[in-house]
Amino acid sequence: MFRFFQRSAAQASDEELLQRYCRKGDMEALGLVYQRYMELVYGVCLKYLQNEAEAEDAVMTIFEEVAAKAAKSEVREFRPWLYVLAKNHCLMALRKAGRHFLQSSDPALMQSDAFWHPDMEGDEDAVLARLQKCMEQLTAQQKRCIDLFYLQGKSYKDIADEDGEELGKVRSHIQNGRRNLKNCMEK
Repeated sequence: MFRFFQRSAAQASDEELLQRYCRKGDMEALGLVYQRYMELVYGVCLKYLQNEAEAEDAVMTIFEEVAAKAAKSEVREFRPWLYVLAKNHCLMALRKAGRHFLQSSDPALMQSDAFWHPDMEGDEDAVLARLQKCMEQLTAQQKRCIDLFYLQGKSYKDIADEDGEELGKVRSHIQNGRRNLKNCMEK
């Protein structure tokens, strides 16, 4: 039996609340689970958008996205799924506005104030150009799955449904595409 009825909504797990929303369309349950992570979402939005008003607006828009996508997606763990959804929302908003996310850090808290990643040899534009070139070397399915999964925040199930493919094939396209990108970037 559904344990949600045995405990109050405040004591219910994220999964129980999400399940209640998916099964019965209970917006109150969705609101409760989202409220638990609103500060996380706001923090992510503030980090990427770097504007308090835009971050506040994004928190509300992301709730609407959660309401639309949660019932259609296979959400196993709400918090990481929500984090990725919020991050992707912000990156897409920046892209639409023609802005870029700038990694910022307090030099006093870092050993080095330069943003560096082992895959980054040269300036950011050169790295992005190399990544684009590597993306073009992927098969059409790998490229599509990588785009849908990482940039648009869709689940394996969403992609499989959209493309009419088996879940295992989608998973394979994403894993092989990611490996091929990594190998290409390391050359």
